[in-house]
Amino acid sequence: MKRKLPKEPSKTGMILTAVSGVSLGVLIGSFLLLRQAPMRGNQSSTADRIGDYAAHYSPGAIASAESATFKSRISRLGRQIPGSIPFTEMEINHYLSQFKSSDTTEDGEPANVTITSPNVRIESDHFVLSTKMVFNPKKDRFEVLVQASGHFENVEDGVRMKIDRLLLNSLPVPQIGGLVNGLFQSNASIFPLPTEVKSSLGAIREIELLEDQVVLVL
Repeated sequence: MKRKLPKEPSKTGMILTAVSGVSLGVLIGSFLLLRQAPMRGNQSSTADRIGDYAAHYSPGAIASAESATFKSRISRLGRQIPGSIPFTEMEINHYLSQFKSSDTTEDGEPANVTITSPNVRIESDHFVLSTKMVFNPKKDRFEVLVQASGHFENVEDGVRMKIDRLLLNSLPVPQIGGLVNGLFQSNASIFPLPTEVKSSLGAIREIELLEDQVVLVL
């Protein structure tokens, strides 16, 4: 009895097998990066570490107390007085430090998700806005550090904020068809702004980032 030779795999089958393998690899890699917490410190300080795929986290400085002129500058912004109004990284983070989600629900039960106070790091050409989301803090605790790196574009009709990179722990969210900007803009309301700032956003003609300052020009 003749033994039948095995059929050669079809091109379609080979392609599907390859795609399945790649997809599985991407899913496993994404899961591992999502589980990998960012390393504290600048990337340059650990650049010589071979095989390090973890993202890096360097938070912005926080002032220990509100500066004497902070409220007066916020008032100037609210009254839309023309000129330049600077805010330092430390001042912004001191203001943001008072905002975080509650550890309990309205019924007094432990919250399933808590969000820490936002933090901003300002550099000469971009900013990094971050916050930590903690899932199941009382049971199976899982932390995700969200880091959004972006810049401001000064155009004729005002200022546009662009998010260049979004990280969930060490997992980069791909820039597909404006996905990153869309995700950030749809959730921007979780970052609190003073009432004076919200009412004056349309009057800001230019935003300049310096070493540790944001300068608003009205």
